[in-house]
Amino acid sequence: MKSDPATLTDIQRAGRFFYLQKNSFGGLVLKQKFHYGIAQPSNYNPERIPEIIERAHQRLARVQIESLPYEQILEKYDRPATFFYLDPPYWGPKLYKFNFTDIDFFRLAERMAKLKGKFILSLNDRPEVRETFKTFRIEREEISYTAQAKPGKRYGELLITN
Repeated sequence: MKSDPATLTDIQRAGRFFYLQKNSFGGLVLKQKFHYGIAQPSNYNPERIPEIIERAHQRLARVQIESLPYEQILEKYDRPATFFYLDPPYWGPKLYKFNFTDIDFFRLAERMAKLKGKFILSLNDRPEVRETFKTFRIEREEISYTAQAKPGKRYGELLITN
């Protein structure tokens, strides 16, 4: 049964989100796909929820979570001792609620050039990415996505650093 999150309390919404993340394919939020297993039981065990929440609490105890455009995050926290990991939408495919245009990537490259802190930016390996970010250090990695239609297929991912 689908419930409208607007009718739930904060705790109920958090529980609903947790359940959906643990049970949807690849943790997809917008286009959830669910799986079932015949040979193997689900790895979802409600008895482990308190342990999982406690571990998340310990890990996030001193973490600052922000929900702002990346430009505001960079402006607010950029210092010589700051390290940023940036994972923008992939160049090209329209996979996200908020996709980037070519101009958005050019602006991102300009902004990254002005950083006082250090960064790693991950993007799909495309000629446009290599050209736009050519003033930075670029390394290619072959990766296999955990949430993919064809398991085992490898993709080129670029790690871009200053």
